[in-house]
Amino acid sequence: MDVTTCLTRAETTRDPEGFAVRYAALDDLIRMRRALGRPKDHRRADELVQLRT
Repeated sequence: MDVTTCLTRAETTRDPEGFAVRYAALDDLIRMRRALGRPKDHRRADELVQLRT
């Protein structure tokens, strides 16, 4: 799975030691889960959608 486009939208923060920590945006996580196609990934994507509300 090519996640290059997700990296450009990734959120960045710093841990207490000053290291950069990057994480995918919620919509990108949902898209990645759905793209995997496994039933458990679809269930998790549905759970992530609920976080929006």
